Amino acid sequence: MPRFTSPALSLAAAALIALPAYAATPNAPSRDASSNTADSADANTMAQTTADRDFGKVSRDGATAFADIDSARLAIFNGQTGNAEQDVQQAEAMLTKAKSDDTVFTKAEADLKVPAGTTQRGPANATPSTTQVAWLPIGGMMAIDEDYTASKAKNAGVTKADEQVKQGNTKQAMETLKLHDVDVSFIEQVAPLDATLKGVQEAASDLSQGHYFAANQALKKIDDGVRVDDVSYTGKPNGKTAANDK
Repeated sequence: MPRFTSPALSLAAAALIALPAYAATPNAPSRDASSNTADSADANTMAQTTADRDFGKVSRDGATAFADIDSARLAIFNGQTGNAEQDVQQAEAMLTKAKSDDTVFTKAEADLKVPAGTTQRGPANATPSTTQVAWLPIGGMMAIDEDYTASKAKNAGVTKADEQVKQGNTKQAMETLKLHDVDVSFIEQVAPLDATLKGVQEAASDLSQGHYFAANQALKKIDDGVRVDDVSYTGKPNGKTAANDK
């Protein structure tokens, strides 16, 4: 599965664009299993964390961490083990920082929506987990879900949004599309946060012991754990939006 890149591309040219990452702020507290009251409150918090997730937001720290992971694997392949250790250390630092990122959301793997015509990574016929886990968006693509060229008004809206995206004003572009009643979706690449951080820590330990093949396998497992989630929205003329999957 190719990793989505962050630079913004043209809406008009492709109708499928990569969006830049956004700044992060603290996330909700972790789950406490010590009391039924806390369990209930945390369950509500997890649901709210998912519901409050901003459309099109990607973690800068998460994207940086995965760039470091890719760089580490390449360094191991080229025998540059010192560089690989440095890259893994940087990835661990970014993922630790990302644990307090407001882009993190809670969802079961089974509830991730796969875009039409594609499949999730992982073993064939594997059953997705129904356990709620924290996911970190590390990349994304915005797609227009209709033939907007048939409507002059929608076409004009997409053209305007295209220019806003080129200028880095992704949020304004989204509002423009909503105002012109253009249906859009955001296809995110997401990583299981805790499992990813654990894998990076395992790779760091392997590298420190000179177990380079094992380190590469740990990093490959991280890449294999990346999933996609298709969040569809319907634009409304009054500027409001209804999420089909949030």
